[in-house]
Parts: sequence; structure tokens; C-alpha cells
Amino acid sequence: MATYSLPTYDSSNYQNNRPQYKDALVDTILEYHLKNPEATTDLAMDVATGTGIFARQLQRGFKRVVGVDISETMLQSARKASAQSSIDFVQSPAESLLFLEDSSVDVITVATGAHWFNIEGFIAEAKRVLKPAGTLAIFGYTGFAHFVDYPQCDKMLKEFGLGDSKLGPYWDQGRDVLVEGYRDYHRALTRSKWVDVIRRIYPNTIQGEPSTELPPVVGESPIVMDYSVSWRTLRNYWSTWSVLATYHHKHPECEAADQVLLREMMAAAGSSNLDEPLNLEWEEILLLCHPPQ
Repeated sequence: MATYSLPTYDSSNYQNNRPQYKDALVDTILEYHLKNPEATTDLAMDVATGTGIFARQLQRGFKRVVGVDISETMLQSARKASAQSSIDFVQSPAESLLFLEDSSVDVITVATGAHWFNIEGFIAEAKRVLKPAGTLAIFGYTGFAHFVDYPQCDKMLKEFGLGDSKLGPYWDQGRDVLVEGYRDYHRALTRSKWVDVIRRIYPNTIQGEPSTELPPVVGESPIVMDYSVSWRTLRNYWSTWSVLATYHHKHPECEAADQVLLREMMAAAGSSNLDEPLNLEWEEILLLCHPPQ
């Protein structure tokens, strides 16, 4: 998470070029949450809110929404993008939500951010602040996808993002937790006796899945991501990766790594049109659970 917290990180680029989440994802979370007749919708908290993308989507389901992030750089963009909303944004680490009372939050969401946390510390704090009938929803996208029309690009993208000779060594600590489908969270929540734990993945290409130790539900269609791209907008999305900022800080003499990848992938696909619509199946995870009773 350190890169996103730097004053030099371009949070406006993040706001403009990150995927949106499906509007129906709020309905999916609410449906799970409201199965408990004692559940209420007074307060939702979006942790690692970044520029507030999912916090704004939560507004239609809850009386009050709070967005939390450790990075004041990101929160500045969140407040600007949410100027017409009633969302409160608070700078705080996820593992120490000192501004909240015990048993005060109905739903906690973490949108593509939980991998940056101390897992045990965050789970303990989520348990403290959630109401007994509350819900924790952790979800996200790995940043990798299946190129339906150009499957030769699948491996190229993962090698670029994770390979030891590419960007792999430059990620902030925690990236593997996301790439492996939040299995570490599934394991920790089960060990801590959280209730009705469900972990859903889509498609069946996430590293190490389907797990035999902690079998996920493999979805038939996406429920988290809502992101159509061309080659051009795909590169714009890559430009938001924190790892690229780290890589180019250490290697300022190198050509933009995302431009190199784009050129190589388009050549492999035999494509020359930057605005060609791409048929992608984005890797995504949704994990839902209730606090221990």
C-alpha cells in the first residue's frame, strides 16, 4: 500500500482509469446481508476506499456511508469525486479503526484492497466494529484476464505482471494474497469461526484454483467487474498499477513498461487498431461472511 500513499502518486489517473464495479454487486451484498432478519442498513463502511469508487455505489443501499483509506493522497481525489454526495471520508489504517465504536457498522466492504492489510489485524478489527448481524464483503479483481479472442495474450499479461524478470519483484507486499484469490482470508476467517463464509471466483483461471483445501464457488458469469476495454483503455488501466510507479522510479531510463507490453500483445494478436473492443473475462473474487457469534 505504500506506493498509493505517496504524495507523488497520480490519484486522479487512478480515479479516471480504474474499472467500475457492477451496480448489481451492491444488490448481491444486500441480499446476503438481509437474510438475517436482525440486519439493518444504517451504516456501510468501505475500507481501502481509494478514490471512493465503490463507496459512491453503496449510497443507494445505506443511510450513511463512510470511506476509509490510509492514504490522504487517495482521499483527496475521493472527496473531489464525491463532492455531491454525503459520504464521510476518514484517514485511518484498516487494522485500527479508532473513530468507530464497538458493534456500530452494518456492512464493511473492501474493494480490491484487502491484500494490502495485515490479515489477522483487520479481521479482529472488523469483528469489533461490526454489529452481530453485520456482514464483511471482500472482493476484487486480480488485474489479469482471459483474452477470449486472443488466448495467447493470457500468459503474456501474467508474465508481465508477476514474472521475476518483469514487474513481479516491484510490487508492494501483499499482491500474492489477491492473485491467489483471497484464499488466505478464507483460511483466516474459517479459523476465527466467522459464519456462512462464501468465496466465489470467476473464471476458473485464478492461480491455484479451484482449491481442494478451501473450495470456492466457481461462478458461471461475472458479478464483480463491469469493465469493457480496448487496447487503448487497457493500457490506461495498466498505468494505474502501483507497481509501474515503483518500477519506473527505480528504472527512469527505461521505456514505459506498459507501452512495451501493449506493443508486444498487439503484435501477438495481429491487431493494429488501438480502439478495437476486446472480449475479456476478468479474474474476480467475492468473499462474504458474518462475524463470529
